[in-house]
Amino acid sequence: MSRIRTEVEGEVLIITFDHPPANAIDQQASRDLDAALTRLNEDPALRVGIVTGSGDRIFSAGWDLKAVAAGDDGEDFGPHGFMSLNRHDLVKPVICAVNGLAVGGGFEFALNASLVIAVPEAEFGLPELQRGFIPEAGGLWRAHRRLPVNIASELLLTGRRLTAEEGLRYGFLNRVVPREKLMDTARELAADILKGAPLAVAALLEVTREVEALSDRDAFARLYSGLPWRDRLRKSDDYNEGPRAFAEKRAPRWTGK
Repeated sequence: MSRIRTEVEGEVLIITFDHPPANAIDQQASRDLDAALTRLNEDPALRVGIVTGSGDRIFSAGWDLKAVAAGDDGEDFGPHGFMSLNRHDLVKPVICAVNGLAVGGGFEFALNASLVIAVPEAEFGLPELQRGFIPEAGGLWRAHRRLPVNIASELLLTGRRLTAEEGLRYGFLNRVVPREKLMDTARELAADILKGAPLAVAALLEVTREVEALSDRDAFARLYSGLPWRDRLRKSDDYNEGPRAFAEKRAPRWTGK
């Protein structure tokens, strides 16, 4: 049985880590998660992903260390690495709905999401140093991008957990909401995203990824050098539909073309 469960709600793909009690990720679960994200990315009928964990205690404990200790120490995690965190092609937003503890890969996955909401009890940790390795699935540098550098360094070096309150204060979390409202809030955010033009959303994610580490001068140069989704947007019907709808005082009718 797969430890990754998927469900389609209209244009939204809900992905659930389903390996109680810790929702830990082994090689097969990582490959299944990668396949779910590829489905989201490539299916034109799907526009937003929501990722959450089963149960009410743990979002994901990341790498399944019990499997490693039992000798399942391979690293066939899928074409985009552990938990698909070495993927650079996503043009659909991913909302993390963190229902509890997110440590190791669970925290790394949230650090790579477009939006993150959490319950008040949620905590985030990177305890890799205390396990004898380092967070190589992106957490090492993404923590420094998404959090104040000194706070990220403290979390990485000491293994201390970040509370939901801190995450909200530092701007890592978009919302902290009661548990009973977690998924409804995620769906509301997804609905707001769906109001935008599909190609514009894809172009925004593409451009953001391409220029995030560049100076302003280099970012403009990269923007104008040719980016597939941005260029496709500029030539699309939707690019003209927005201004027409505004002038005609009506809701835009996006076609994704």
